[in-house]
Amino acid sequence: MTEQRTAPGGTAPDLFEPGLFAGTGFYERFAWYRANDPVSWQHPAGEPEGFWSVTRYHDVVAVHRDTTRMSSTGGMRLGSTERAVSAVANKMLIVADPPDHTRMKRVLIQPFSNDVLSRAEQYVEQVVADVVETAVRRPGPDLIAQLERIPTDVICAIMGLPRADWEWIGRKTTDAFESPSEVQRITANGEIFKYFSDLVRENRRTGANAFVSGLTAQDTGGARLTDEELVFNFSGILAGGNETTRFTLAALTLQLVEQPDQLARVLSGEADPAVATEEALRWSVPGMHVMRTATEALRVGGVEVEPGQRVVTWIGSANRDEEVFAEPDTFDVGRTENRHLSFGAGRHMCLGSRLARLEVAAYLRTLRRLVRAMTLEGEPRYNGSNFTWGLNELPVVLHA
Repeated sequence: MTEQRTAPGGTAPDLFEPGLFAGTGFYERFAWYRANDPVSWQHPAGEPEGFWSVTRYHDVVAVHRDTTRMSSTGGMRLGSTERAVSAVANKMLIVADPPDHTRMKRVLIQPFSNDVLSRAEQYVEQVVADVVETAVRRPGPDLIAQLERIPTDVICAIMGLPRADWEWIGRKTTDAFESPSEVQRITANGEIFKYFSDLVRENRRTGANAFVSGLTAQDTGGARLTDEELVFNFSGILAGGNETTRFTLAALTLQLVEQPDQLARVLSGEADPAVATEEALRWSVPGMHVMRTATEALRVGGVEVEPGQRVVTWIGSANRDEEVFAEPDTFDVGRTENRHLSFGAGRHMCLGSRLARLEVAAYLRTLRRLVRAMTLEGEPRYNGSNFTWGLNELPVVLHA
């Protein structure tokens, strides 16, 4: 049961009802909160203490951009243990504040620069084409099992990881973030950390991995990462490059197969892949919430937040805010006014945003070139997470 303060709009719907995120019904509840209690107090069972829940777009942006009074070092998601967060605080980009965040980002952004990713575009197109061609020739019961190769193969190739390890890496990343078993999540994270610890140690000896070598060298401004920081952030890069893009590709495919008019616009070439990519990102919201902790008193959406209180921003709600998006509950591959927050905002905006856009746009172009139709052969299933939310079963067949 969730403890909530009384809202002016009447009985508040429960955002933490078991099974809520196993579907899409939570969007209606987000709409209620935006209209009636946009910054609400929540204390769901299982959380050690309550927090402020922020649902309106502009309030979410304000929280993300306020790095003076909002800290990431207390964790960036609900359900994190204090022990786990303290182990990586200010050592991992997503749970770091300045000056550590500034120093680490200056190093970690290098592999995702425009120059580097421009050189990777052809490889991305090749991977996507291979995946779609295979899905057309040999359709399986779950398209996600094929689509997940796109982000996994691309990020593993960029990181220079051995080809033989890619399937294992993709599986362990999924286990680390999506397994319903806490033991399995902890075990998978431990295995990933060990993998990268061994990689960094071996590369110190041989210098064989150009990606690792590039990040271990001190940059022109004097910034460098410790081996521990490298390991933690390699894990973060892997997760960001793998999980979120997979969910976006799956959500995009489901919308296209369920909305023939939108699919027709993609296959005919009417829809601009770059524009349609932004709508896929707005719609899919693979990172459903992001948390911050107040370091001093401030107001969020007119509500007083005290030092030490946690503030949870709902990206999924912000991306459906009626005050920002016209007909927000309509999927439109031609939507041009699309300031979605799927990559966050401010200092912590996703490093791999351009890479994700490359992959999704390549998928759209490849669908136009190789696919003439799609059919839904069963019931799609969502993973049920209120953090990395998305489809984990998609029985769709692509037809040439």
